[in-house]
Amino acid sequence: MPDNNENYETWQPPRGGHSPSSLEPSDRLWLYGKLFLIFLAEGGNWLLHTSNYALVNTVGSDLFVLDVLDLPDIPLLSNISVGTLINSVLGLAAVATPVFLFGQLLERHHEIFHDTKNFFSNGLHVIITALFALLYLFVIATEFAALYMRIEEETAPSPIAGLVGNEASFYPMLIMSIALIITNAAMGLATAHIIRSTKRALKGEQS
Repeated sequence: MPDNNENYETWQPPRGGHSPSSLEPSDRLWLYGKLFLIFLAEGGNWLLHTSNYALVNTVGSDLFVLDVLDLPDIPLLSNISVGTLINSVLGLAAVATPVFLFGQLLERHHEIFHDTKNFFSNGLHVIITALFALLYLFVIATEFAALYMRIEEETAPSPIAGLVGNEASFYPMLIMSIALIITNAAMGLATAHIIRSTKRALKGEQS
């Protein structure tokens, strides 16, 4: 047997061939630019949800943080009420939940979809999946309830010129509200995908 045969079983790829340092500066700039833009969009999404909850949920709106915590007068906190904090947390939950859930789905999609029966044969997987699904359904229900209550309270004219003054203007606004919920889910998926692809690219892995 020739002595120059290679042992492919013990062969290892050369180190550093796909290291983060192999990325060009322009590629790094593009990755960080995508992250910045998607987080900027999610920040606007969070403000939209927070303001929407604030119009419907008035719990704690007459209690200010400085008074509750008995703090000295701090200009930055002078106009922040307990209701603002509550609505901010609700808005954060509405935006962050789909990002987290879709992130987990993208990380484990091979394990889930390639052998679904085996994956769900584990009782713990079933419980965790059910809890995640229940959490997301709760977020969707909260979004829809807030949007529906806002539509009920406001008698704003239809954004469609031909329906101004028409009693049916409620339905176009309802459709717009449902579209907002779907858009939030789509943004969550896009954000999770960009975060995952950026992490893999910085680690030198293929997407």
